[in-house]
Amino acid sequence: MGLTIHYKGELKNASDLKSLIDTVKDVAKAEKWDYFVFEEQFENNSFSEIIDKENLFGIMISPPKCDPFCISFLSNGKMSGIINFNVMQKEGEINEDLIYAVFSKTQYSGYENHKKLILLLDHISIKYLKSFECIDEGYYWETRDEDLLKKTFEKYTNLIDSFTSSIEMITINEGENLEDYLTRMAEITNKNLK
Repeated sequence: MGLTIHYKGELKNASDLKSLIDTVKDVAKAEKWDYFVFEEQFENNSFSEIIDKENLFGIMISPPKCDPFCISFLSNGKMSGIINFNVMQKEGEINEDLIYAVFSKTQYSGYENHKKLILLLDHISIKYLKSFECIDEGYYWETRDEDLLKKTFEKYTNLIDSFTSSIEMITINEGENLEDYLTRMAEITNKNLK
């Protein structure tokens, strides 16, 4: 649970990887965000038909209280995040529905960092990416409406706070199964939010 940015796309040119990394690294340094650089160059400076299951290419930044924000790619030039890459390595197979989907929860990092990440995605998607798609649960990608972004953050925060409070205050009844308990808790929480 928590406000998240979902995105996917492909690098236009294998030779652009270093420049893209430098751009993202500059933003991370300016914001004083931690970052980690994966591989900086594709083999022979070109994409590969066969996916290299040992190496991820690109960069990962870490704004405070935010999931890792990956601008990273598989050897075929398609975006993949560190979590999906690690799952692929463990399972040994590629699930195309999952491997190319990248996401980062920004809920606890605040709307300002969320906005900065969306603006970064906008810049790099125009300059370096193709077939780029973004689903922003804060709606800033689609609208550029900062007030809507703030309200959405408040709504998610209130929902999480209400849920946490509900867990603390609404106890499970004797003999009540988990599903019935969660349903009852959701009904009480929804009533209190109105």
